[in-house]
Amino acid sequence: MRYLGKRDIWSHDKRALSPIFATVLLATIIIIFGSVAYYYSTNLTTTATNNYVNTLSNSQQAIAERISFENIVYTPSNVTLKVYIINSGIANAVKINSVFLYDASHNIVGVYSVTPSQISVMQTIDGGVAISGNSLNVGKEAYFNVFNVQLAAGPPLTSGSIYSIQLTTQRGSTFDYEFTP
Repeated sequence: MRYLGKRDIWSHDKRALSPIFATVLLATIIIIFGSVAYYYSTNLTTTATNNYVNTLSNSQQAIAERISFENIVYTPSNVTLKVYIINSGIANAVKINSVFLYDASHNIVGVYSVTPSQISVMQTIDGGVAISGNSLNVGKEAYFNVFNVQLAAGPPLTSGSIYSIQLTTQRGSTFDYEFTP
């Protein structure tokens, strides 16, 4: 009887290697796909969590915003509204994004935004100095002008009629006030 060494056993029975290689290959594939799935899901949940935190933070700031109207003056000769406001909330850096004007029947009279310069820079009440960054901090008063304020048909606002103004901030808060020119 001849002694078979390890080398001889391996060389005679080639079928024994096939299940070992298959098992190692399968384990490697599972580990690679598992790692890819783990990193993908981790990235996905991290992104979702960061978006949620940012949205929640912006919502908290928007809830903390409060704008109080002090007065609105309409000048028909140059069709301009001068809007006096105060930041009466607890959020700093409140910025006006747009102004909507409605008539007594709540029909829209005009939409004005900061981008095409339909709204002037906010200025301090006591000296008319432009406010840095156009943002109003807590307890501060300011005014800004809304230019070319007239009815959709073209004539100026009617004296004695009731109009509503709605300010929208960059964080999405809205504030309404009724006035008569």
